[in-house]
Amino acid sequence: MNEPPSIDGPLRFERVARIDSTSTALMRRPFEAAPQPPCALMADVQEAGRGRNGRGWLSDPRHSLALSVALERHGDGASWLGLPLAVGVVVADALAAHGARPRLKWPNDLVVERTGGSAKAGGILVEARQQGALQRIVIGVGLNLMAGGSIDDDRVGQPVAAWFEAADAPPREPFARALAGSLAALVPAFAREGLAPWLARWRALDALAGHPVDVIAGDGSRVPAIARGIDDDGALRVEREDGAIERVIAGEVSVRRR
Repeated sequence: MNEPPSIDGPLRFERVARIDSTSTALMRRPFEAAPQPPCALMADVQEAGRGRNGRGWLSDPRHSLALSVALERHGDGASWLGLPLAVGVVVADALAAHGARPRLKWPNDLVVERTGGSAKAGGILVEARQQGALQRIVIGVGLNLMAGGSIDDDRVGQPVAAWFEAADAPPREPFARALAGSLAALVPAFAREGLAPWLARWRALDALAGHPVDVIAGDGSRVPAIARGIDDDGALRVEREDGAIERVIAGEVSVRRR
């Protein structure tokens, strides 16, 4: 398990009873004259949570965790390609520390392996906003922390699961505070070092490698392939039916049942 980087300076942690979206709330806050300290926002009820490509993120207020972390810095041209993968490693390690066995599904899902395939139990959304010389990175994490919630496969459109039985789950706010600290420390470390320090761990948790998948294009068409892991920059490698290897930088991938 990777040792999480340390955070420079204080982390402000806020908890609210109800909000539209933790990530949206942090993203829309006005910029100040200089970068502000990292801020984490946790919501007990999130009414308009967001996933990738504008999808909604459904969460059960009693059993899930909705958390976003915002960091500001002077924009220096750093590339954030691959940051969601590093975030996935940090979140997976936080869950594993409490006995969960997470796997990572490219590019931003956390899944539980079970008989018949994997089930989604978490998602990541990374966004950036620039104003003048200042840049704000917001990392949103949604986790089905405890079993017994009301989110089912039909509502989500894919198999879903939870990380812990209620009796075994870590206390939600202490878990969120610790995870927020690790995520806040990740961004400056990633800006310095890129994805390299997290590659081996991500590959060890790869839920797709070797599995038949469909690469889903923007128009909804599907191309069958075999997942062959990720490149050093975080692009997904897939093997087409003719044996050619293709890099997928952005898009959706669905596991094809054998």
